Amino acid sequence: MRTVGVLAKAAGLSPDGVRYYERLGLLRPLARSPGGYRLYGEEALDRLRFIRQAQALGLSLKEIRALVEAMEEGHPPCAEVRQVLKEKVALLDRRIAELTALRQALASRLAWAEAHPDVACDGRDRCVYLDPLDPGASSRV
Repeated sequence: MRTVGVLAKAAGLSPDGVRYYERLGLLRPLARSPGGYRLYGEEALDRLRFIRQAQALGLSLKEIRALVEAMEEGHPPCAEVRQVLKEKVALLDRRIAELTALRQALASRLAWAEAHPDVACDGRDRCVYLDPLDPGASSRV
């Protein structure tokens, strides 16, 4: 049996981190010592490793809690994990596409700005390099 401090150290967490996961219902002590300290078994360390790995893969604590609840009900959450992973991959694909488009827009602006360093801005609330229209349109006016 491990106390919060010993468990936290073994898991690479702070004792407050362990207590936080407990408050969220992700972890439960097996017993209390005569002095009232929470005591955890070896499975608590496995649970903390599971939680940390799931977080490292982008799962939210809410998603992790649903998986933990399924495990505690006695059925492996494999189908749920696959679904969450599919959703995370799809989200990343969308974000990568958005970031790629943003990078292309920025690179295009930068290339135009570097090719036209003498274009004058009005010095107030706009810059032709950031103009929402075609960056070359302002220099032709």
